[in-house]
Amino acid sequence: MSAKIARLTTVALAVMFITLGAGCASNTEIDEIRSMAREAKGAADRAERTAKRAESRATEAQRQAEQALTAANAAQACCTANSEKLNRMFKKSMSK
Repeated sequence: MSAKIARLTTVALAVMFITLGAGCASNTEIDEIRSMAREAKGAADRAERTAKRAESRATEAQRQAEQALTAANAAQACCTANSEKLNRMFKKSMSK
């Protein structure tokens, strides 16, 4: 979407410069071109805000995933330790 907005802005500016360079632009045409440029800039600004929000959410999701991995690793370590204790207890009880 951002590339589309950038292309629209480029086209709007190119049309404006060509029209002004040709010397046949009326005030109405110039106003229309300015309006198009403002709309394109507004769309680009909205796209940038949306992208920043998405990046922020992705960063938060990554942080939560890392926390979940840490918790899972701790739980696995505890489980492994408990299994080892049980195995030692079983072997000890079998040797008596």
